[in-house]
Amino acid sequence: MRLSRLGKKPLISHSLSVIAQQADKCRLRNIDPFGSHQASEFNTCCRTSTQFPLAEFIETENASRSLDGSIEQQIRVFNGTHIDWPNTRGWDILRGLQNDGGFNQAVEVVDAMGKQEIMVYSVVFSQLLQQCIKEKNLVAGRRVHSLIVGSGCEADYLLGSSLVHMFAVCGSLSEAKQVFCKLLKRNVISWTALIEAYAKSGHTEQAIQVYYELEKLNSELDGHVFVAVLKACSSISTLEHAKHINARIIERGLEFNVYVGSSLINIYAKWGSLDEAYTVFDRLSKGNVVTWSALISGCAENGHGRDALKLFRRMEQEGIEPNEVTFICTLKACSSLAALEQGKHVHFQIVQKGFESNLVIGNSLIDMYSKSGSLDDALIMFDRMPDLDTISWSAILGGYAKHNNYESALHVFESMQKVNVKPNGITYLSLLSACSHVGLFDEGCRHFKCMIESHSVWPTLEHYNAVVDILGRSGYLDEAEDLMETFPFGPNHVGWVSVLDACRFNGDVLRGKRCFDNVVSLDGRSALGYVLMSRIYSQAGLWEDYKKMQELRKCANLHKKPAKAYIEVDNYVHEFIVDDDSHPQAHEIYGKLNGLDMKMREVGYSRQPFIESLLDEEKDEAYCGHSEKLAIAFGLISTAEGTTIRVAKNLRVCTDCHNAVKLISKIELREIIVTDAYRVHHFKDGVCCCKDEYT
Repeated sequence: MRLSRLGKKPLISHSLSVIAQQADKCRLRNIDPFGSHQASEFNTCCRTSTQFPLAEFIETENASRSLDGSIEQQIRVFNGTHIDWPNTRGWDILRGLQNDGGFNQAVEVVDAMGKQEIMVYSVVFSQLLQQCIKEKNLVAGRRVHSLIVGSGCEADYLLGSSLVHMFAVCGSLSEAKQVFCKLLKRNVISWTALIEAYAKSGHTEQAIQVYYELEKLNSELDGHVFVAVLKACSSISTLEHAKHINARIIERGLEFNVYVGSSLINIYAKWGSLDEAYTVFDRLSKGNVVTWSALISGCAENGHGRDALKLFRRMEQEGIEPNEVTFICTLKACSSLAALEQGKHVHFQIVQKGFESNLVIGNSLIDMYSKSGSLDDALIMFDRMPDLDTISWSAILGGYAKHNNYESALHVFESMQKVNVKPNGITYLSLLSACSHVGLFDEGCRHFKCMIESHSVWPTLEHYNAVVDILGRSGYLDEAEDLMETFPFGPNHVGWVSVLDACRFNGDVLRGKRCFDNVVSLDGRSALGYVLMSRIYSQAGLWEDYKKMQELRKCANLHKKPAKAYIEVDNYVHEFIVDDDSHPQAHEIYGKLNGLDMKMREVGYSRQPFIESLLDEEKDEAYCGHSEKLAIAFGLISTAEGTTIRVAKNLRVCTDCHNAVKLISKIELREIIVTDAYRVHHFKDGVCCCKDEYT
């Protein structure tokens, strides 16, 4: 691994320090930290006392530097002289805790202040909640909530809205609803928080229903409400709701609001309604880089990467100067297509515009290169960055994880700590993913334990799902099922799909039936559960059960997400689907495939037995990886001998195609890189870097 330069420690300002500095500045100017329009309501005192005692040692000039001891020592500041709050060094007490990494200690101090009847401004509680949201720390959030209740501030609707938002982000919808129901006064802010709570928890229909309730109240709906409810329109069944909301937006005169319009564009692009997305785009100023970036982002994030790249080129032709957001969205499109050459072209423009030193863009470049199968370029970019933050380190670690290289991922993890860069939730999620890919059960459990004990990173739903995946892939199906049933966040669709998939490659039919029932009960509109259960039956030779499952799926009118494969040749991205004959060179492509099939059979290749046993009309679905074979065949006939073939696929590579591509790499003497939805496969000389741990 090449990490020639150790990065600097990122500048992370503790939220309490930020608000303390803000309050100090505002006090000197005799203004409120949040502005006069919110001062009377938000920056309220939650205790009637106007004074608090400080320790004698705070009289010295070095008092703030003395706040590095135990929590007991820090609490000792609350004895001695009475001095007005917050016009003294009370802010310094909380600010000093940042040197101890003292978020938990800050909570202790506020707790101690409450017990000694020292007034606590709600602005302090707000900042503590923001830190809980940042860390997705549900345990700390509950503790702050109890402090708020004890202080008598729970009825503050602004604090209440923050509590609703915090519980939603931390994965506890039930507590978010409880707080909302207890609010004595509800305004558009608190309603918006509840809509966001439902949306973040995946309860999109409920989020939309809450919006309709708010609409009936004839409240002054603002842009924040519309942005929140549009985020809830995440399934195709909500598209009509989005159109209704669009009409209300026009009624409210917000159709020209760039941010509301951007949310609409994103929703329409997500569900392939590009005509509607362009209609909203045309309604806004075409010369506005924000709307261009919104449309590019909507395409890039929702499976329309080719359209995103076309828009970027069109934007250039029309003379619109791209900004940082435009470049980030375009790099995301390149990542989704493994379009390395176009990614390099965008990188060149970034250098020309002077944006390469931008930390977020640098992180996006690392991500683009690693997902395009070029870890060497990702490492070069990592070494060139003048500043590195946790996301930079997490990006390169995640790259190794996707490339099935746990040892290097672990080395990055250890290296970042040596230069005092603290890992965050994303870092640990990538590390757990690396363990899952190579079946490292003990290491995965150890990292999950250390994230809490060593770094106070509180696990989110995604971390628990990653552990479930590790358990399933390691053959611990009982433990995986037990963990799903005892989740602190309640049951979730992704986790049960993971256990169902584990039943597939462990051949556990009975457990698979139980998991299937849970998957369908949580999301009856998803075809994935039916597809996985069908494969379990087919692999077990239970063909009658297989046919019944297929009939159930068809009766429910559920369709599997179509498999697509992409390949970049001569700076143009070509798209292929199963049995695609629309390409201008289709005849040559199928001719190449037939020739390869004959050569592979000569060296012992045969299709999986369960595929050959299916009915003819069912083979295409089971043989879903055919799209990447078409892309690879096109690459072989369109590029010079020895050229690396890079293909992106929107779904997981199937077993049959994985076996076939290994042989093709050996027959054609080519390195073939296939990036699927889960990892990057490097095929060379008949071997894949995943060591066949691809299921």
